[in-house]
Amino acid sequence: MKAVMLYNEFLASHNLKVKNHQHEKIIKLFYSSCWSVCGDINALPILMGELLDIDLADTHAITGCFNGIFDGTIPPFNDVDFYLRFSNDIRIFVYGSSRGKEKKKLNSNEYVLFVLGDKLTGNIERTYDRYAIVYDEGEIE
Repeated sequence: MKAVMLYNEFLASHNLKVKNHQHEKIIKLFYSSCWSVCGDINALPILMGELLDIDLADTHAITGCFNGIFDGTIPPFNDVDFYLRFSNDIRIFVYGSSRGKEKKKLNSNEYVLFVLGDKLTGNIERTYDRYAIVYDEGEIE
């Protein structure tokens, strides 16, 4: 296994430009799980499978974008912070903040994850089908 890149090395090697605080928060949360950083192609399926309670055991990430979506997929909300598509065509859209109370209808292969804290804590609040919120204790009012 190769050594894990430092955060600044990761930004430089992927030519990532941080858009705002929420976007940076998402990059910091997930950059160490990216196969190109840690050398483990199973890291993202395991993490996302646990967070969203879906079976991604026999899959691998084929698309991972921090700065938009480049495969023609239209996100349920604009300006997605992190997008993943797995080999079984499961698509996960990660946002650093909630996008209002109204949830949009998702396709059967789509999941939305709102991350409202600065670290993953295991506190998961499920909203509508295929929506999940991960948050730091004390941060939700």
